[in-house]
Amino acid sequence: MLGWMSKNRSQHPLADEKKARDLLADIPASDPYRALEELAYWLESLRSAEDLRPGRVWEIISLVDRAAKPHQRKLSQEYLEVSSRLQKFQEQRIWNGVVEFWRQLAAAYEFCFAQSVPVGALRPLLPSMVARAIRAHTLELKWALMRYGPVDPTLWGRLSALYSQAEGADFADRVCEVYPGPFGDSTVTREYLKALMLMMSSNGNLPPRKLEIGERVVAQLSEFFVVQATPGPGCAYLVDLSAAKPPARLVARVAPQSACRYFGPGSASDRLRKFIERLETSGNVPPDLNLGADFDADSVVDVLRHLERQWAVVPPERSGERRRTFSRIQVVHELEGILGVLTVAGTAASLDMGETWTVENESEQGFGAVIPASGGDWIRVGGALGFRYEDGHSWGVGVVRRLVNTDDNQRYVGIQTLTRGCNRIRLVPIGPSGRPLDGAQDAVMLPSGARDSTASAEVTVLMRLGGFSGQRNFEMTAYDRRYVIAPKALVEAGADFDMGRFRLVQRVL
Repeated sequence: MLGWMSKNRSQHPLADEKKARDLLADIPASDPYRALEELAYWLESLRSAEDLRPGRVWEIISLVDRAAKPHQRKLSQEYLEVSSRLQKFQEQRIWNGVVEFWRQLAAAYEFCFAQSVPVGALRPLLPSMVARAIRAHTLELKWALMRYGPVDPTLWGRLSALYSQAEGADFADRVCEVYPGPFGDSTVTREYLKALMLMMSSNGNLPPRKLEIGERVVAQLSEFFVVQATPGPGCAYLVDLSAAKPPARLVARVAPQSACRYFGPGSASDRLRKFIERLETSGNVPPDLNLGADFDADSVVDVLRHLERQWAVVPPERSGERRRTFSRIQVVHELEGILGVLTVAGTAASLDMGETWTVENESEQGFGAVIPASGGDWIRVGGALGFRYEDGHSWGVGVVRRLVNTDDNQRYVGIQTLTRGCNRIRLVPIGPSGRPLDGAQDAVMLPSGARDSTASAEVTVLMRLGGFSGQRNFEMTAYDRRYVIAPKALVEAGADFDMGRFRLVQRVL
């Protein structure tokens, strides 16, 4: 037993080792939210405890940290796998509980580090303390990004302060055991780079589950990231250690400063490309791409391609010029909402439906809109929506590609326009014998202005999620005519729809 434990005389409930273990063991496992809430309380209580020696503080935080892991995993899994089915208050409750725990854990390790610096016997533990604090802040950042911001304004200042202290004490690059077990070794620099590169990966374009994949890819490839005091190859970004500001992409006109650190993917970009090539060739996630959980290959390759674009030396450009504008649109959400405002002829079924948004900029490919943070609770990256300008009569279809929550309680939504006019159709599945089957559904045909039309040999159809099958024909009713259509390709599986391309086989007389 370490010497400081027997000399500890604090009255804190967790000061005694046996009592602490018994107390933490009594936390019920059946309610992970309440368990995490109680553990966060104990972490916060340490910062006001009297006569609690720094060595014992480290041990208590480590105990609480370890006790929280199964509860964190359970809540994270619930949030990611069933968030679309959670009621809003349940989703918010999970998010609040997880984020508060990461905040308290980071603050506890920061407090422990500050108390331990003067204690010579604890100096070997300092790299682990700082690395754990930074990792907790990074996980808080990840959860903020899952809700598309805003990020706690103090987070970047605290991260930079931790890294600066490690750099100044000459242990930022010292390998240490952050946590016991496989893959447990790291450095303070590597942990800091995880947060920086995660922020620079344009996560407003990713739904939560893909962002989770992205964070795990960043963590695995972090040993190949680079950071240095001067600009150089592989360093497309910078962060100012003296300012509580997020990192930014480096531009040519920025003059080098002593407090700035220049960083980037380094050789991680090459490894990313190799993973993509292997996945595209085999169709399976490479076994050495250790993501810590099972994710489908399509989602993984989508995320890898996204990271490849974002980490490029030259940032991805918009496909069309954005024009400043001001207009209002009515919006309905998801495929069911789109179907609800369309008649079979494609005209508006109602003139007073949905929400009203303000469009700020527009291009041929899409538009950006601002809505109050209290509105649009249904919005998901990758989700479909219908829109109609206030002076128009036709409904268009778009897909949410970007979502940002700002500090002034507004939400910015980036929409890719699929079509500015659409038509409601009826699909009836056809069996191998050519006879109609059960399971008829309404769908939306994207007309010739955006994709294809019945005047050509192909049509593109927006249908219910999971409705597309590469082996099933449909009888399509459109414009009071019937056609047999055969599947050609799944263009996109969105958050709430399948967009499939079909070949016209014949017209049914």
